[in-house]
Amino acid sequence: MQLKFDWLIVLENLQRGIMVTDTTLEGPAGPRIIYVNRAWLKMTGYSRDELAGKTPRILQGKHTDRAVLSSLKQKLLNRELFHGQTWNYRKSGEPFLMNWYCYAIYGERSKPIYYVAEQEDVTELEGLRMKQRLLVNPVDAEALAFFSVLEEWKTSRKTTR
Repeated sequence: MQLKFDWLIVLENLQRGIMVTDTTLEGPAGPRIIYVNRAWLKMTGYSRDELAGKTPRILQGKHTDRAVLSSLKQKLLNRELFHGQTWNYRKSGEPFLMNWYCYAIYGERSKPIYYVAEQEDVTELEGLRMKQRLLVNPVDAEALAFFSVLEEWKTSRKTTR
């Protein structure tokens, strides 16, 4: 059975944010964004025009976990699937907890030609989980740290208005 398909329509309509980059991992610039779908644009607040020449670092900020990013790079260099979670930032500066998978797409001779990231905002879901943890232990360090990132954002918005 032969199916005729427009892959771009499929990618554009996925519910999870999709980012495709080139495979440049070394150097100061890092990989360049080649494509993002509508879910990714909605999640981050950026437009496609704003992403020209940019890298995924456009999402990073104060609370982005550098150890997670280091693990991402090592997994990709070792040709392994990466799965991680860290704070990233929307265009507005608002933090969001991003859960994502990243892996290579291989071309001829098994050479990586693209990296694909499937990304999801899990802030609300994680917030519910952290509230439950605080009910059990009001001084849970991980839960308090989670809410302090969000509170810092809210406070900074009040002082800049």
